[in-house]
Order: sequence, then C-alpha cells, then structure tokens
Amino acid sequence: MGGGDAPAAYEPGAVPIREAATVALIRDARVGGGVEVFLQHRVSTMQFAAGMSVFPGGGVEPRDYHGTRPWRGPAPQWWAERFGIDVDRAAAAVRGVARELFEETGVLLAEPAGATPLSTSPAPPPPPAPPGVAERRALDAGHGDLDSLLAAHDLVLSAHLLRPWDRWTTPVGPPRRYDTLFFVAALPEGTEPDGGTSEARAAEWIRADDAAQAGILGHLGMLRPTLDVLSDLASASDVAEVLATPRAIAPGGN
Repeated sequence: MGGGDAPAAYEPGAVPIREAATVALIRDARVGGGVEVFLQHRVSTMQFAAGMSVFPGGGVEPRDYHGTRPWRGPAPQWWAERFGIDVDRAAAAVRGVARELFEETGVLLAEPAGATPLSTSPAPPPPPAPPGVAERRALDAGHGDLDSLLAAHDLVLSAHLLRPWDRWTTPVGPPRRYDTLFFVAALPEGTEPDGGTSEARAAEWIRADDAAQAGILGHLGMLRPTLDVLSDLASASDVAEVLATPRAIAPGGN
C-alpha cells in the first residue's frame, strides 16, 4: 500500500447539526376509515437513512431563507412558536418542506395568488398553469427557489394545508446529524404523488396503522421518528381529525 497521512480521527461530538424538514402527506383511507400516508422506500446508497422507509423531505437550504412571497396560512411567527425556533428558520422550513415535497413527489402545495381582475370577456380567464416537469427537475437540481417558481405561475404557497407535528434531533454517533421538523399535510384535491425521485427505489400509499405495524415488526426499516409519527397517525379516524389535533412539540426536539 502507498504512504500518506492517516485519516483524521472521527469525533462524533463534532458533527454539525443540519436543519431539515419532512412531511407526512396524508389522505383519507379508501376503506375502513383511518388515514393513508405516502411513504418512500429509500435506495441503499443514500448517506443517511439508507434503505429506510421515510416521508418526503430533506435539508433546509440557504435558498429557502431567501423567500419573501406571502403565503396562505399561519404567519411565520405562529410556526416559530409551535416548533420553538426563530421566525426566519420557521419561514425557511415551511418553504423548504414544500419545495422538497414538490421535487420528490410532484405535489405542489400552492393555489392562485389572488382575486382575478375584472374582465370584459364573457368567460373567466383560466387559472394559472402549474409548473411543468422541466421546472420541477430544475428546482431539484438546485436551480432557483420556490418563491420564484410560484411567482412565475402567479401562485402562492398553501401553508394552511400543513400542520406542525414533531421535532427530532439525530443523537450523537452518526456521521450526519439533523435537527428535523416534522409536518403533516393533507393531499390537495386533484393531485397525486409519484415516485419520481432518484432517492427512492419505490413509493406507495399505505395505511398509517399498517405502516406502523410493519415498522414495529421489522418488515419495513424505519428510524424511530418515522415510526413515532406513524403510530400517532394510526389512531386517527380521518384527515380532518389529524389536522384538528393540537400538538405540543418538545423544545429543542426529541
């Protein structure tokens, strides 16, 4: 073997904690009551949670802090108070989780920006065109930001479809650590998520109670935060109950 410097000693306590956000996308179960959740089964080559079943999401990026476009729903201060974080981070997390959801599933939490101006035409103008596949891929590749994309299509973020749910921090030990904000979101009417992300080998709708049971029995690999969220959702009778459930989120995360 050739010479060279020995690799630096790994110091678990020195690993930086990165900001992240993830969202459990839910819909009413087709049969028997309860809710279904959209799960992605990650590829085995991922640097974090390889091979695990997860919700859509990822790191909150610097571009998520640049947005200034108003949204529909609670103001950033409300989100900050629920998660126990500062206002700037709360706003970035809401944008970031919506961006990740769009990049990974094609579901865009957005709606027309405002009242349609009066027109002399006998028929109302058509609604804004949604972003296309090319724009989704560009955003996923790191080009542009969510606010600019929404502005280009005269849309605003539908933050009212989101709810704060939990917060978890990766314990000391792994080479990557995250302070992750967990959201839940109702699937917007007329939309359907896909498995169009290279980070997952497959994706599916599955009842929350079935997913939680599969996680407990080891039939699906998942990290504890994912299992805890699924266990919470498993007891809900429908999406309306989930959205109306008040949540007390531990300061600083679990």
